[in-house]
Amino acid sequence: MTTVVFRVDGAGPYAEVVRSKLPFSSLEHGTVWVRSPLKPEVDLNEHLVWLWGMLKHERRVLKSAVVAGAKLTCECKVSKGAVRLLPNSAEMLHLLGAELILNTK
Repeated sequence: MTTVVFRVDGAGPYAEVVRSKLPFSSLEHGTVWVRSPLKPEVDLNEHLVWLWGMLKHERRVLKSAVVAGAKLTCECKVSKGAVRLLPNSAEMLHLLGAELILNTK
């Protein structure tokens, strides 16, 4: 069982601009959230590839948010056991400079 959420924390007044550019996003208490809509049965790699598909076209917006003081985080909840990241999913983390947090259930 896997869930994945991408967060943009601390973007201040720029948070609404970020939210408006990201499909499937919401703004809650100053944090922009992009939650993967894929089913929990889908493996982590597929969630991350889907997320990268949503975020890659807005890299400039996300980089501008970071310059404005935002922190980018990808938080994943995964079942206990081996976690496998393929290059096509890890690319997002590297190119955005996002922190990855893995929590096991």
